[in-house]
Amino acid sequence: MFKNNGGIGQWIGRRFWESRQFYSAYIALFISISNWITIQYRLLLENVPILNAVFSNIWAFLVVATIVFSIVSILGGHYIHRKRQFRIEQAVATEENPYLYIAAPGKEKDLMVPITILQLETLEEILRHNNGLTDEKRRQFQQFKEELTKLARGQSIGRL
Repeated sequence: MFKNNGGIGQWIGRRFWESRQFYSAYIALFISISNWITIQYRLLLENVPILNAVFSNIWAFLVVATIVFSIVSILGGHYIHRKRQFRIEQAVATEENPYLYIAAPGKEKDLMVPITILQLETLEEILRHNNGLTDEKRRQFQQFKEELTKLARGQSIGRL
């Protein structure tokens, strides 16, 4: 019933997160669109008499507003958010990710980092054996091994 033996606290936390996701994606959107349509209907009818004649019924205004709002939202979502803003959001999310500069617990820390260190040491040994190890490559190997060793100890690397 509970994943990862997290207990009731983790189960409740996951349900709370799921409810926040649903609320922000659907309920809040519905409320904000409803408010926008209601406010615009009221403001436009009071201040623009010609629109009062065209949209004497809120349902006619609702249909037109829904069509215009949908087209603008789709075009805006595609051309602005997807083409430009999404890249920015991903860059920020990557910078905020705590596992960007530390090894993630589990297979990365316990398996992948030690394997990578072993690969570096093996490659360095092969290059040394074949007289292909320059001082620059030796410094690079040493720098990478030091960073990976920090990760294996649970320390952060880079700029955190």
